[in-house]
Amino acid sequence: GRYSYTYAGDINRDGSNLNDLIYIPTANQINAMVFTGTNAEQAAQRVALENFIQQDEYLNGRRGSYAGKYATTLPWRANHDIKILQDFFLNTQKSKSIQLSVDILNFGNLLNSDWGVRKNPTNTQPIGVTVDAAGYPTYSFDTNLKSTYTNDFSLLSRWQMQFGLRYIF
Repeated sequence: GRYSYTYAGDINRDGSNLNDLIYIPTANQINAMVFTGTNAEQAAQRVALENFIQQDEYLNGRRGSYAGKYATTLPWRANHDIKILQDFFLNTQKSKSIQLSVDILNFGNLLNSDWGVRKNPTNTQPIGVTVDAAGYPTYSFDTNLKSTYTNDFSLLSRWQMQFGLRYIF
């Protein structure tokens, strides 16, 4: 899957809070940015934003430029499914049988709980922004945002097993 990093706000004043691709600041540029809150809160946001950019391979590799539209991809994942069938013939002509089946969905996750787990972006709008009447932006960054991805523990990331019984005639 592909996604874009955008501002949570309308930095270019086009009327939409959803489509403004973020500028990925360098460490020096982060220090010059104006953040919301007290001086201590601003300092914490600067540190948190710097740490977030450094841990993200895409953002860290494009510092000093804009994020690309749908240029970021989710981590690779693989789900392998297995089906086991066994036929039991009921007559010598083999025209009637009972078939037992076992389907294991996301088999890798059955073997290792770290395999087959989907990862979703934690936040594709990591930097909040408001622009004053003079055109100067004020930024905000959630200091709790530490990682680009979170594990999706829905059924799509869990192994599942189902049994089947079929009469063939």
